[in-house]
Amino acid sequence: MSETEQVQTVAKQHHWYHRRDFRFLILVATVLVLYHGYGYVTGPSRISAGLQQAMDQNPEGHFNIIVTAKFPPEEFQMGIYQDYGAMRGMEGRSATLHKVWSHGIRTLSRYYWVVELDLEKPGKKK
Repeated sequence: MSETEQVQTVAKQHHWYHRRDFRFLILVATVLVLYHGYGYVTGPSRISAGLQQAMDQNPEGHFNIIVTAKFPPEEFQMGIYQDYGAMRGMEGRSATLHKVWSHGIRTLSRYYWVVELDLEKPGKKK
C-alpha cells in the first residue's frame, strides 16, 4: 500500500449536508415556514362570518373592524394596527380600527395573537 492511499483512507469524507451551519440554516428556515404557515392556515378562521360576507360583497372596500386579541393591545400591537387602519379606541382585549382594506384584514388575521376580527357595530362608535 502506498503512502497516498493510506492518507486517502484515513481522511474522512465531509459532505456539505453534514456541516453545522447548513443544519442551523435548515432549522431556522423550518421554524419560519411553520410560523408563517400556521398564520396562513388558521388566519381565515379568525375572520367572523359577517366580516367575511361584507368582504365578499365589496372586495376592494375598506371596513371598520374590531380586533380581539389574546391579551390587551400594547404599544407594539398598536403600531401594527395603525399600519392597516386608523385606531379609534380600545376596550379590554379589543381594539377598534377604521378604514381597513380587505388585504389588511387578511394580513391581520395571520398574526398569532389575534383571536377574532369582526365588523364594528353601527351603534358602538366612539
